Amino acid sequence: MSKKIGIFAGTFDPIHDGHIAFAYAALEKGLEKVMFLPEPRPRRKQGVRALEHRIAMVQLAVADEPRFGTIVLEQARFTPHQTLPVLQARFASYKLVMLFGDDVVSHMASWPHVDSLVKDAELMIASRHQDISGLKATIQNLQITRNLSFEYQIVQPGKEEVTSSKIRLGIRHGKQVSGLMTEVSAYITKNKLYAAE
Repeated sequence: MSKKIGIFAGTFDPIHDGHIAFAYAALEKGLEKVMFLPEPRPRRKQGVRALEHRIAMVQLAVADEPRFGTIVLEQARFTPHQTLPVLQARFASYKLVMLFGDDVVSHMASWPHVDSLVKDAELMIASRHQDISGLKATIQNLQITRNLSFEYQIVQPGKEEVTSSKIRLGIRHGKQVSGLMTEVSAYITKNKLYAAE
């Protein structure tokens, strides 16, 4: 049985305790490692911080956990048919497991080449905003809509109250925010990220 590595693509603007909790929950499901993959130009999100800041925050957040790592790809936008082959080549000795939040699943039906994603990688989905029965219904709808058959696991990492948008909003209004690692919080303060302009 091949070793499994998790690929956790996301905006990470900023990375927070909820992301880390999901990654640890994924390790408990049998993954050897989880690699965080900051997206340069995320779909459906405008005005994200510069990629170098988001990469730096991820690297700070994962530095003390040897089973975590960071990947930086040269692609401006990630797509299954372009990005998966790059990841498969880089991690040739591993089975890829793609980590998604449940908010992503509802959009997957509209992704081009989603069939190649589910054919070549397993899915692990964090139940944060939806309950498990609702999430399963969303996944079933995706399978029917796109005529797909794929294996997936659902994990419940907790930390559902922590979101990047709430953190950004709190910082913008000068509030004390929770859910950030100390090193990430210090980086945000030093670089004046998310502060009112």
